[in-house]
Amino acid sequence: MTLLKTKDHNSKTIVVAHRGASADAPENTIAAFNSAWEQGADVIEGDFQLTSDGHIVCIHDQDTLRVSGTRLIVKESTLEELKQLDMGWYFHNKSFDEKIPTIQQVFATISDNKKILVEVKCGVEILPVLMQQIQMSNLDLSQIGIIAFDQEVIKQCKLIEPRLIALWLNDFNTINDIGFIISTLLDIKADGLLSNNTTSEQLRNEVIKQGLIYNIWASDDIDTIGI
Repeated sequence: MTLLKTKDHNSKTIVVAHRGASADAPENTIAAFNSAWEQGADVIEGDFQLTSDGHIVCIHDQDTLRVSGTRLIVKESTLEELKQLDMGWYFHNKSFDEKIPTIQQVFATISDNKKILVEVKCGVEILPVLMQQIQMSNLDLSQIGIIAFDQEVIKQCKLIEPRLIALWLNDFNTINDIGFIISTLLDIKADGLLSNNTTSEQLRNEVIKQGLIYNIWASDDIDTIGI
């Protein structure tokens, strides 16, 4: 998925760029995010992890092999080590001189009327640094949404900064117990659910009944978006 058209609760069409405009530039790079903005995206989505020396970088996988041709474990590598890699190595045999960006660099691409979904791909250890980077950015909290599969990440995020929108990611193919999903959302104080569910109206209705945001991925017909 590259540019995803969705709708907010006012039925306004919103374009979300998953890992940036990743059909046109290497995913999760500044080139991909800038391309997304140029194509009219309203929201960018990126994946973020913590390096061994405490920096937050934008990359999906736990290692760099797929996107750079060289295997470094992100959490075991320094920012300087990761910055040596060519993140456009795999991309359609085209020449891209792209390095793994920090979250500060990604934040810097976002203008006043645009937003970002920050997917946390590691654990709660990232949160103190993430909150610091958010405070140091020029972004308003309303421009940022936090998403994660890790329940504890969402729970701790809401404890640290309740004003941030935080959505729990749920693979409905793995966890399809609606009662468990609802109780988890309430326990971790999530603002809503972001799931791949496309069949269960009951799940959708139960989430909305609780006054929470309901959203799905991989669809062109999403009822609500969290930010």
